Amino acid sequence: MTPSPSLLVTPGPVATSPAVRAAMTVDRSAAEPGMIAALRQMQTRIGALVRADAAYAVIPVPGSATQANEMVLRALPPPGATVLIVTNGAYGDWLASLCVAMGRGHRVLRSAPLGPIPPERVATVLEADTAISHVAFVHVETSSGLLNPLPEIAAICRRLGRGLIVDAVAAAGIVPLDVAHARPEAVVLSSNKGLQGPPGLAWVVTERAALERGRGFAASSSLDLFDQHQHVERTGTFRFTPPTQVLCGVAAALEELEAEGLSARSARYRENWVAAAAVLTAAGFPPLLRPPHAAPIVVTVALPEDGPSPAGVTDAMAHRGYVLVPGRLAVPRTVRLGCIGALTPADTARAAKALAEVLSAGPPTAAG
Repeated sequence: MTPSPSLLVTPGPVATSPAVRAAMTVDRSAAEPGMIAALRQMQTRIGALVRADAAYAVIPVPGSATQANEMVLRALPPPGATVLIVTNGAYGDWLASLCVAMGRGHRVLRSAPLGPIPPERVATVLEADTAISHVAFVHVETSSGLLNPLPEIAAICRRLGRGLIVDAVAAAGIVPLDVAHARPEAVVLSSNKGLQGPPGLAWVVTERAALERGRGFAASSSLDLFDQHQHVERTGTFRFTPPTQVLCGVAAALEELEAEGLSARSARYRENWVAAAAVLTAAGFPPLLRPPHAAPIVVTVALPEDGPSPAGVTDAMAHRGYVLVPGRLAVPRTVRLGCIGALTPADTARAAKALAEVLSAGPPTAAG
């Protein structure tokens, strides 16, 4: 497979640095002392990134964040309990679909896709339904870039005695997280968004007491979060063969994040967002979301009524050297331009200029 000359302007996987890619070119065993030490260091760095205290465990999960979310939904809510899925986009809906697939009792509280989840609606549902043991929601909804109110929802869950599960996949490394203050039962992260690592490794930061209460709940071997935690803590390795090259890439990515600093990285992503938004706005395609509700992960714009289809936009951008991610949209006939990864404001401005040209050109003759 020949290397792609295109630039990833997606919300994940993202453009990685040469150092991250180079780290993945060496064959390693996960059982090597050096790899065990690297995994321990990664756990420490992830815990520091989300400001977790000693009450929390940091568990590596080989695979996608979806797999990690399923492991959490299997591990923490007790049998027979109901999970309240609060959603305003495609990735919140995905949490509900996981509950359906595993037969987990759940309710869905849906809110408008271009506005943050109203915390008071969450409180109203929890006060009326005592069968709900946990609330699960997406902190940054990748399908739109919408930032949802974690502190407010966390405070409601604490006040009403409910567990909180947070999909922070599109938040970690992008916006600040303070687990020690919010006190969720679990937070799910992934390597391939704000951490600027390769895909293939997720993380669960979970309350140790909640994990212990859920021992035996998983009804699965490969998706048993408690067993995964026990094995990693005891041996420093994984229960099953992990993607060792990915581990090396993530270790390098976390070193880069520590060197850059979370504040500086968040500021760079915000500058990337502002640069892209300015170009698109000047061309007549203003973002559907703006700060403070827009996290700097994507700029989302509406397609013109007489313009190309989402698939047509993706194809046209690929011809110009930019890779977009089709589908998984919160609002139909929109397109997302990614602002995270190893990108600069100049990169996102150039990509936005290409996107504006595509949107202004009308529907293509072949694709659309």
